[in-house]
Amino acid sequence: MNNQTANNTKRWALLAASLGLVFVLVRQRQSIWKILCRSPLQLQHKRIEVITSVNESQRILNELKSHCESFKVLGFDCEWITVGGTRRPVALLQLSSYKGLCALFRLCCMKQIPKDLRELLEDDSVIKVGVAPQDDAMKLSHDFGVGVASTLDLRYMAIMSGHPAEGLGKLSQTHLNYVLDKNWRLACSNWEAPQLEAAQLNYAANDALAAVAIFQKLSRDLEPRTFWDWRPPKFEQLRPKIEPFLDVDFTKGFAAGLSKSQTETDSPSSPLTGKAKHKRNKKPQQQQQQQQVRSLGTLSKAFYDNCVLEAPDGELLCTIDRRKASWYLNQKLGTQISEKPFTVRLNFEPAGRAVGDVGRYYQTPKENQCVVCGRRDAYLRKNVVPREYRKHFPVVMKSHTSHDILLLCPSCHQLSNISDNKIRNKLAATCEAPFGHGEGVSKYHDDQQLRNVKCAGKALLLQSDRMPIQKVAQLQKTILDYYTDTTEITPELLQKAADLECRVPNESYCQHGKKVVQMYRDKFGGLVELERLWREHFLHTMQPKFLPELWNVNHNADRLEVRASEGRIDNEDLVVAGLESATSINNVARS
Repeated sequence: MNNQTANNTKRWALLAASLGLVFVLVRQRQSIWKILCRSPLQLQHKRIEVITSVNESQRILNELKSHCESFKVLGFDCEWITVGGTRRPVALLQLSSYKGLCALFRLCCMKQIPKDLRELLEDDSVIKVGVAPQDDAMKLSHDFGVGVASTLDLRYMAIMSGHPAEGLGKLSQTHLNYVLDKNWRLACSNWEAPQLEAAQLNYAANDALAAVAIFQKLSRDLEPRTFWDWRPPKFEQLRPKIEPFLDVDFTKGFAAGLSKSQTETDSPSSPLTGKAKHKRNKKPQQQQQQQQVRSLGTLSKAFYDNCVLEAPDGELLCTIDRRKASWYLNQKLGTQISEKPFTVRLNFEPAGRAVGDVGRYYQTPKENQCVVCGRRDAYLRKNVVPREYRKHFPVVMKSHTSHDILLLCPSCHQLSNISDNKIRNKLAATCEAPFGHGEGVSKYHDDQQLRNVKCAGKALLLQSDRMPIQKVAQLQKTILDYYTDTTEITPELLQKAADLECRVPNESYCQHGKKVVQMYRDKFGGLVELERLWREHFLHTMQPKFLPELWNVNHNADRLEVRASEGRIDNEDLVVAGLESATSINNVARS
């Protein structure tokens, strides 16, 4: 009996200890996770290889490539020096693998990019990660004529996983608990020295190694798992999520994403309202870059009211919002049939009835939630086909566009707008339609000669008595060279010069959206192809899990074909859309 009591006591003690251990593990899981997932900079013996010649590079490049076979990500960074205010060619290229190998290629000694290194940089299946890697890629392209494919700014991943977008140093401290040495003396040291010092080698290697480690940490945040699931995220599952942000400049893409979010949120006509956090003493550009996620107000009313509209015989036509339903009643065009759901029956025969999947889409009630993540407490309207293109479509393709207006939560909305820039840039190149900061983007530009004359006039009016005689003579000559019909400087002439309008029409101006629409209408298969391009892009980049039932990339093409079969569309509009003529569609329908 005593032995049995002792055994029971041991069992209870063991059970209590086990429960206590589980409690501690769960309670301290974040701290334990940080310890187990520390950066390779801390726990793993890093290996730095300095390459100064083409012959030395082959062995290291083969090793880097072998590491990329199992994990196709490399930390990427560059160093250079500036002499007399002019940047010298890139002196050092850093590439690091997830296994702790960091190769430092001293391009200033090699004078050229080895063939295998060029192939690795240009391999679009291998992602090169860092902070502002596009800037370094542009420098390599300018200095050595090599393209760097699939660069990814880690700040995009930070935003996607719900973290602030910070510099490499802060990202390392936040996510790796490791402080990088960012001493300006090292950053601005002589990277073309005959022999690099140990501190320089560590500085350069740690930046690239930290980039890979941060990528791994943020990858786990993007693919949340249970505490006991220790498996690393699969790269094949992660790649589609980051694909839209490859080779996209963060400063331009992020600013554009914020701008479009604000435009669509703060529109007076929108039933959804948004508020931004305003910080004093901040320039607008700084304010945009430091506000990582906008503070958007919770919607004041549902976007989809799912009121019902019926034909005179009671057939369901579509679901509509409450305001539209009330309009039919106020205009005496229909009669209210029920309150829940709010149903209006028309007292006239509509132009068309619901036909096929196109009609059933408009009959189906829609959920008030983000179509990507399912969030229900706050969302914005997303134009899948951006308005800058849609506004140039023919009327028949601009009406009934609710199919392409979806609800996204603020975070998904921002990421979607950023990813849209990749398609815009491709369209800009394909259609010769400048977008962003190109030469033909601005409708007006400053004429430099006019600006010089204007500045000379202002200076002479306000400061001539304080200027050296030589400077006064120089400014007077600038004015007289422009006003060739006079040889005398008078107060009236100076005032005329000071009042000059410097902004002149840009002869190369091209409205991006209009030019793209023209090119698709005339050369690239019609506007339904442009619609399909944007819809497929949205599906690929955002991977929505809660799309309305029957949402379709070919929706408008099917809708127009239905209208054509009913004789409710002109042949000219069909041709612009890129479809067959109404006659041929009717013949097919009859057969």
